[in-house]
Amino acid sequence: NIAQRRNIDDPGTVSEFAAIVKDQTNLDALMLLTLADGQGTSDENWSDWKETLVWQLYHATTQYLADRHSFYDRAKTAREARETLVQVRLGSDYEEEIEAHFEFMPDHYFRAFKVGDIVAHVELFRRFYDSTCFGETPLAPVFSWEPMPDQGHTVLTLCGWDRQQLLSKIAGSISLVPLNILSADIYTRGDHVALDVFRVSDLRGGAVVNEREMALVESTLRKALEPDGTDLNPLLAQARKKGRRSPVADLEFPSRVSIDNQADPYFTLIEIQTPDRIGLLHDLLQCFSRNEIDIALARISTESGAAIDTFYITDRHSHSKLTGTQRMNTLHQELHAAALGS
Repeated sequence: NIAQRRNIDDPGTVSEFAAIVKDQTNLDALMLLTLADGQGTSDENWSDWKETLVWQLYHATTQYLADRHSFYDRAKTAREARETLVQVRLGSDYEEEIEAHFEFMPDHYFRAFKVGDIVAHVELFRRFYDSTCFGETPLAPVFSWEPMPDQGHTVLTLCGWDRQQLLSKIAGSISLVPLNILSADIYTRGDHVALDVFRVSDLRGGAVVNEREMALVESTLRKALEPDGTDLNPLLAQARKKGRRSPVADLEFPSRVSIDNQADPYFTLIEIQTPDRIGLLHDLLQCFSRNEIDIALARISTESGAAIDTFYITDRHSHSKLTGTQRMNTLHQELHAAALGS
């Protein structure tokens, strides 16, 4: 559950998990049991992506148990070390872009991505600015697709101007293909440019490699982001009626929304459990946008037709955790209604 629903790039999550397992012997035994349980279940409940998350948590916890002080030192120095390596990889031609990237990106971004990923992101930012200055559609985002068949997903990275309902429109465009969203990492730089990283799979749980499906996501999103652009709500409603995914209406799984201000020092955690359906994430993200909430990280998990989604969020204006009982209650009610599609 921790691997699939929490931010395992956060050292706090790793230390919390290490306190539960206590030592390497217990960690090894738990890993073997988890793998055996996963291999013994259906493809719908276990996937290469879920196994990748479990291994990532296992390796991070192993490092923490071996030497917690060096573990924290590595986390603290990740930003500086990566900047030097990125400069070496890209050269002096990218000096200003690298400086801006490392100045405007939050610390948890540099814990989440390796040097090769950051290099690709800086290059994507240049593509976006070139498109903004010289392209035919200066307000449109730019896209990068990286299939990872061994891990059962494709990394879809988008770079574009931050704007209202950007995330919900991305999620809706992906769902209409239809593709599954496994996770979303959302970063908005101080210069108001967003970098959103989605891990997506096809309906069989494999990497997305079909160029037609990729092109459909891109064209749908571009149209949705235009002034007076495409309203995705009726398209998603039509897709739900066609029933292109297995129906879950009869699933005995009650919808539940929990809001937790204690689990993370910087973010409010919201967990939503509800029957999965086409456009669910789009509806939830629309709700967050209406309530002026920013999402830093989303973990999306589907098991036996049930969606179990976790969001790390902050207030859009204060950039801190949510406060106020009335606001919490209102958000809880609206998210519950969105989960039910009402």
